[in-house]
Amino acid sequence: MAPIVRRLVFLGGIFLLVLSAAIVWGAGGVLGDTAAELAGSELRRPGIGIRMSGLVSILLAFSLVLMALDPIPLWQKIAPRLLGIVTLIVMVVGIILTVIAVLAAIQLLLLMVSLLLATPFGTIAYLALWGDFDTDASRKVLALVMLLQVVGAILVLVVNPSLLKNVFLLLLFASALGITFLLGFLHALPPSFLVSIADAIGGIVAGILAAIWMIVFILGSLAAILRAVRSLLPG
Repeated sequence: MAPIVRRLVFLGGIFLLVLSAAIVWGAGGVLGDTAAELAGSELRRPGIGIRMSGLVSILLAFSLVLMALDPIPLWQKIAPRLLGIVTLIVMVVGIILTVIAVLAAIQLLLLMVSLLLATPFGTIAYLALWGDFDTDASRKVLALVMLLQVVGAILVLVVNPSLLKNVFLLLLFASALGITFLLGFLHALPPSFLVSIADAIGGIVAGILAAIWMIVFILGSLAAILRAVRSLLPG
């Protein structure tokens, strides 16, 4: 395979993985959707679980974009000194927002469960607000996202099989694919009137998983900053 073709295939794979992140995140803001659900509006659409899963996909896309920039000479000059600081700032902000989103999802979950168990009027209110989850839309979104993730990963690995030795990247991809599969399972398993609760549980799991990965990124950025500081010291 010619170098230019290999490069295009590699970038095409990264584009598909970035696109999968954009699809789940572009479905709507996590906190905004939670507020809408608490208000009982915009109920016939995929729930917050899909958008929370976008957090892991965004981390995967972030890693792959950095990988795509690596061969650029200018990037090679500025990355060692700036990348660690930028990653640290982005991940600290990200983990704060993720914790807020997880707490909002927990609040929503507790509200739904409380209403469901508060028979008869609470149950009636729950069924009116969250009893009709749009599983058709969620199934289409999750199927498309999983397809993009798998095809994108295949394209990236075909032209760069050495990435199979990159345990960090493989685990990150497995996390993104796994949370997508988990949400599909949670949307398909319970009765339709319980899918909103299952979706919120999936969103909480996705948020916690994303927070763990952000901590890993923070540790990596601190190590990069330390290396950059040492390189500036005399001797």
